[in-house]
Amino acid sequence: MSTSPPTLYNNPEVFAKIYPHTWEAEEFAKGKYPPGPSWTPGHLDPDWRPPTTMAPKAAPTYAQAVAPSAKGKKGGQVRTPVSASSVAVASDEVFTKSPPPLPQAVRRFFTSRITFEPHPEALKIAAHFPDIAASVLREANCSLPLSFTCTVNDKGSVSLLGTDLHTPASAYTPYFAPLTSRLNKAFPVGNSPWDLFKPTPNETQLLIHSIPLAFLPSDDVQLFPSLHESIRNARGVSILSARYLNPDPESHDQKSATSVVVTVTPPDAYAILPSINLFSRNR
Repeated sequence: MSTSPPTLYNNPEVFAKIYPHTWEAEEFAKGKYPPGPSWTPGHLDPDWRPPTTMAPKAAPTYAQAVAPSAKGKKGGQVRTPVSASSVAVASDEVFTKSPPPLPQAVRRFFTSRITFEPHPEALKIAAHFPDIAASVLREANCSLPLSFTCTVNDKGSVSLLGTDLHTPASAYTPYFAPLTSRLNKAFPVGNSPWDLFKPTPNETQLLIHSIPLAFLPSDDVQLFPSLHESIRNARGVSILSARYLNPDPESHDQKSATSVVVTVTPPDAYAILPSINLFSRNR
């Protein structure tokens, strides 16, 4: 049977004949779908999008939209029917909502000179290196965004910040070597060239209070493995380092508890804040 899409979309009887084993066809056979142009099978509508598991609340399907509402038991409230148009709007919202922007620290990468000293052409580098960097990436057939801003600090370090809010600096790692090479050729610095570009350090330190000293090792070397396992079990987070807030061992002699500093990535910090359960107590 040859049927044009508009005819198929607006004719549940034709749809049921072409797709006899679908749920819609079974429901149509029971007389549960409205006739004529007011009916559109959800999975064939070109404007329809299925809800994703990433959405906080999945949009109802078209089948749910046209199904009769049900009354609750013992005089409960009647469920409000959902219109097909509201389903379409909800589905569009699911797919048009963009992810949150990345912090600047995640989008920045930098290079330092072998000898920390200011560069006499710092302003010129800041003005022109974004275009030079874009040229390098274009020559390498890089498909990533090519827009950057550049800063040069008083120690001669050059930083590039990607202006695309959803592309991390780590995505440019394969191009760090040619970018460094072009920077050193464009702005020669003699015996103090720039080192290889690398992502900006992106770490957060958290202070955890009131941990009993009886449960901790006496030095920082053993502190890391001790806390690493406990924090990973409690929050699924792998800390990068750990140290005592007060490094003097003698300061622990008159105390029963102490504070420690752990280093994590910014996303992991949100998994720990505002408190964490360690050694069977909330800290």
